[in-house]
Amino acid sequence: MKAWVIFERIEERNLDFVEAYRRAAAGSVATYNGRYLTVSFNNTVVEGPSRNGDPRMIAIKEFPSRADAERWFDSDEYRLARKIREAGVTNRTMIIDAAPPAYAHQDGREELNDEHDTPAWVVFERLEERNLDFVPAYRRVAAASVAKFGGRYQTVSFVNPIVEGPDLGGGPNMISIIGFESRSQALAWFESPDYREAIDLRREGVTNRALVIDVIPPRYAVQHKAR
Repeated sequence: MKAWVIFERIEERNLDFVEAYRRAAAGSVATYNGRYLTVSFNNTVVEGPSRNGDPRMIAIKEFPSRADAERWFDSDEYRLARKIREAGVTNRTMIIDAAPPAYAHQDGREELNDEHDTPAWVVFERLEERNLDFVPAYRRVAAASVAKFGGRYQTVSFVNPIVEGPDLGGGPNMISIIGFESRSQALAWFESPDYREAIDLRREGVTNRALVIDVIPPRYAVQHKAR
C-alpha cells in the first residue's frame, strides 16, 4: 500500500533556508523512490479549529509503501534537509496510508469547472470521537454527494502517526482526502445541501478539521528515480 507524508507548516521564523532545503529535500525524495504530489500555499480551513489561521504551507509526498516513507524520513539524506529547514520553520508531519475506501462512488459526476483550473483536495482530520454510530449513514450520503460533484476519494487512513512537531507520537484517528478538479468545485461540494446533510450526521459523533488545498507539484521536484 502506498503511503503519503503530509507536512503542515505551523510556524515561520526565517525563510532564508528555502532554496537550500528544496535542493536537498528533492534529491532525497527521488533517491527513496518518492514523488511530490503538491506543495500548496493556498490552504483554507473550512471547518473546525485553526491553530494560527490558515496553514502557510502544506506539502504532500508519496512513497511506494509506509516502510519506504519511514526509511526516507529517517535517512541521512533527509536528516540533512531537516536540519536546514528546522532553523527557519516548525512543521507538523505525519505519515498516512493512501487507499481509497471501498464505499467510494466513481460515477454520477457533474462537470463544474474549466479544464485549466488547478485541482484541489479537501483534507479532513478527525480531532475528537464521541459516538461512531453515524458512520454507515454518513458514508452513504457523503459518497453520493462526492460523486455528484465530480470528486474522488484519494484516501481514508486510520493509521496516521505524527513523526515531527509539537504533538509528536500522537496522530489523528482518521484522515480523509477527497479530490476535485478545482477549488471552486471543492467549495461548491462542501457548501452544497447534498453534503450539508452528511455534515449534520457527522457532527453528532465527531469533531473534524477540514481544509481545502491546491494540488500543484513543485517545479523543483526531481522527476526521475535514482534507484
